[in-house]
Formats: sequence, structure tokens, C-alpha cells
Amino acid sequence: MKNERSASPLIRRDLPHPPRRVPLLGDITRIDRYRPIQNEMALAASLGPIFERKVLGLHFIYVTGARLAAQCSDEKHWERALYGPVLEFQRFMPDALFVVDSDNPLWGQARRILTPGFAQKAMRSYHRAMQSVADDLVAEWSAGDGVIDTYSAMTRAAGEVIGRAGFTRDLGLFHDAPDSADSRAFIDSLGDLLRMASDAGLALPIVGPLRRRLVEPRVRRDVEVIHSFSDRIIAERQAHPTDDEDLLNLMLTATDPETGRRLPTDNVREQVLTFMAGGYETTAALLESVLYYIAADRELQEQLRAEVSARGGFDHKAITGMRLIRQVLNECLRLWPPAPGYFRRARTDQDLGGYRIPAGQMVFVLALAAHRDKDVWGPDADVFDPSRFEPDRLRGHPDRFFEPWGTGPRSCIGRQFALHEATLLIARILSAFDLSTDGAPLVMRERGTMRPEPYQLKVTPRAGR
Repeated sequence: MKNERSASPLIRRDLPHPPRRVPLLGDITRIDRYRPIQNEMALAASLGPIFERKVLGLHFIYVTGARLAAQCSDEKHWERALYGPVLEFQRFMPDALFVVDSDNPLWGQARRILTPGFAQKAMRSYHRAMQSVADDLVAEWSAGDGVIDTYSAMTRAAGEVIGRAGFTRDLGLFHDAPDSADSRAFIDSLGDLLRMASDAGLALPIVGPLRRRLVEPRVRRDVEVIHSFSDRIIAERQAHPTDDEDLLNLMLTATDPETGRRLPTDNVREQVLTFMAGGYETTAALLESVLYYIAADRELQEQLRAEVSARGGFDHKAITGMRLIRQVLNECLRLWPPAPGYFRRARTDQDLGGYRIPAGQMVFVLALAAHRDKDVWGPDADVFDPSRFEPDRLRGHPDRFFEPWGTGPRSCIGRQFALHEATLLIARILSAFDLSTDGAPLVMRERGTMRPEPYQLKVTPRAGR
């Protein structure tokens, strides 16, 4: 996508576009303000693997085919670009890992310092904290009435995992604790900011600036809440140092192997926010999708439960060996990636599907659509089928495109953390409960991430668990 008043003269004029284009207004009649990403995926079915739309002088290019999306992942010819909702986050965390520009020295410094925090040795140290959250979740559900608000439960579980594993801090999201009220206020404010960033990043000219002025007081209040919460976590650790092997100590004490420098304190705040914002929202979204599909398929549920039982426990080795659960996670990430796409900028003039994309032009790689490309994933690409991630079947799709974590050096640093956490939580839930839903369809909403509309999960404790 490129925010410009007129299309570049180098772009061929025959790029496919939605029908019934209106003079001056462009393709405004084909916009879905509430589910824009899913709307673009639907357009891809008729317009093909690359298309454009023009709206009020803005020019947008979408890449929805798997092979073209893979071409845009080539770091030699393409680079990351910031635009839309992610760019909005720069307003209140400008140097956070997931929004800072790649040419900012702080990005490389933070990435090098934090990378060891997601190696296997570090993951083993986080495992016990993740287990404690799983135990609290099971205890809460066992004491309840059997009807679970999945949105609340998964939000609190993912947030608490970040708190306990990343910062060695009980946030009190499952019981009353000193941090409970502040933690809930933090989660609420961060959720508000995600929603407002999504709205602002996708807003149309004229309407967008007016809406931003209306919500600006609320934005300032929410930013103050999340900054104060993060600053307190950091200040308390600085006042009472520990030898905990967690992300917070890594941020505060580790040095960059290239420069020998530590992260500035104000940047530590932004990295704390990075893992809270990126970690809880996307993982919660994934867990909600997984629970829905498992609850809707009794046979799959029993297969997963058999795998859990066969592993004989929930230690680190057992969880890393639960391959079938990982296949389910991957299939949900394929169908409903919480980050449904990303922006790329051409480093040099490119031939993309027969269309010339000039140097500097941005495109939006719609992973949500490319993950479902029938040309590379097969005619049943829209069908939920975890077995497609079995090694033998994957070899049958050599051109498959699967990038739910982004691409290149700016891909998600915490992917292994999220996958291990999700595997453990799903395994513990399956060991303790039979799951079912009321049969309502899964509906996805968009607020910067792709996440299910809140739904109720029915859980029945298993005898002798």
C-alpha cells in the first residue's frame, strides 16, 4: 500500500480492481469498515493474486497469491514497511521492537540482546511459570459453572504467562493480588489502544482525522496507564535486583554483543510493552481459535487427548513432543493468522505477477488469503485439516506459503514462546475437561489483530483427571 495522492506513472494501469469504480471516490463502495481484511480476502477470489483499489486519492496494492507473497519475502528485493495500525503504535511506543524502523540502531541492539531470551535454555526456565498459569486456569474452570467466556479466560491466561514467565511477576489475573486492579486496568487500556490503532490505521481521509480528535483524550489516558504500569515493573526490579532468568533481567542487565551497550531504561519500558502487547493479544487470539475447532470436533478432541496421555505428563520434554497439538496450532495459524498480513516495500523496480512495481512502492501481503491459495495448498485450502501439516503431506506442497509470524529479520521474536505456551495450555485443558460449543459459527473480528468474536465454551470436568 502507498499513501499517495495519485498512482505512480510506473505502475501499469491494468492492475485488476473491484468493479463499479466511482470517479474521484474510487472503490469506496467496496469497503467494509468493520472487517476490511476479510473483505479483501473475498475480493481476491474474483480479482486474482494481485489487485489494486483506489479510495479518495489513496492507492492500495494487495498481494494475495501464495507465490507472489513468497516473492515479496525476498529480502534482497523487498523490505519491511510500516503503515496502518502498526504505524499508529509508534505514537506511544516509538522504539518498541515491533514498530521501530529497521535503520534505527536501537532495533538491532534490542533484537540481539533479547534473542537469547527465546532459545531452548530460556524456554525451559519459563516452563514452570507457564505451568502455574495452566494450573490456575484449570482450577478456575473446575470451580465454575461449566460455561467459559473464552475471550476473558484466554486474555487473562496469555497476559499472566507474560507476567510470570517474562517478568517473574504474578499479575493477579486469576486471583486477588496486590497487582490485580492495576493489571486489569493495563489489559483494558492496551485493548482500547489496539482497537483505536486499528480504527485510525484503516480510516479514510477527512473522517479519520475527525475521529482521532474525538478519541484523543481517551488515548492519552490509556497511554498513561500502560506507561505507568510498565515503569513500576521496571523500577521495582531496579530497586530490588534478582538473579531471575527472565526477560526483564535480560533487558536490564544484558549487553549487546556488537556494541557492548545495555538498553536505555526508557527503551526497556518499550520492550516490556512489546511483549505485553504482542504476546498476550496474538496468543489469546490463537488459543480461542484452537479451542473452538477442538470443541467442535469430538474425534479430533479424543486424538489430541490420547497424545497428551501418551506423553505421560506436562514437563518441558513432554510438551515439546506433542506434535499433533502443534499441527492444530499451525492449521489455525494458517486459516486465521492473528497478524493477517504485513507491508513490504520494493527496494528496486519489481515484476510482480506481470505488473511493474516501482522502487519505493508499498504492497500489503495478505497472508490470510495467501495461506488459503488453492494453487499451492490444494482445492480444500479453506477447510480446517491439521493433518496437512504432517511432514509427508507438507512435502506435497513445495510452494506452500505459511508466514503467520511475519517474514525476514523482522519476524516475531517470540514465536517459540507463544507456541510452547499454547501447546501447554491446550494440553492441560484437554486433560481436565471435555469441551463443546453451542454450534454457532466462528466469527472473526479485526482490531489490529484477527481474533474471534467472544463466544462461550462449555467444559465438563473429566473423571479421574
